[in-house]
Amino acid sequence: MKQKEVKQIAEKFCADYGISDYPVKIIQICNENGLEVFEEYLEPDVSGLIVVDEKPWEKYGTNQFILVNSMESAVRRRFTIAHELAHFVLHRNGSRLFAHRDMAAEGAVRSSMEQEANYFAANILMPEKLVREKVEDLRDRIWSKIPGFVLVKEIADHFLVSESAAEVRLKQIGIL
Repeated sequence: MKQKEVKQIAEKFCADYGISDYPVKIIQICNENGLEVFEEYLEPDVSGLIVVDEKPWEKYGTNQFILVNSMESAVRRRFTIAHELAHFVLHRNGSRLFAHRDMAAEGAVRSSMEQEANYFAANILMPEKLVREKVEDLRDRIWSKIPGFVLVKEIADHFLVSESAAEVRLKQIGIL
């Protein structure tokens, strides 16, 4: 799937769920989609996973859930939840789905499904229009030539994402 398609699906998803208040209430959105969200210790190289199964998993009492690594920062968990929700929206095929976000793959070439999930997550947590508006507001209020590291920090704080996620997003939309 091309980035343009993923962006269109994310924009439609935001419109369908009335997502216009930021930072996004990502757990509430998952719940509205029938996904429970749980936090627990996972192996250090696993950020999270999504399970959609035919029968409920006894430990969680549901057959549709996202599990995130409780050892990671809150902003990292938010992105992981959005990433796993993306798999649910983009890649669910029938009654089963299992996908996980593996930190070990951060520097490696990722599969197209993982890239799509990351791009979808970025589009719902940091929509281009709102990021551009925030950058313009900062440039109007502070200084037209704000250093990139300041923009990254401000976007990360405003949208409750990590600085690395904010930096990637600013690069994706051509601001950095």
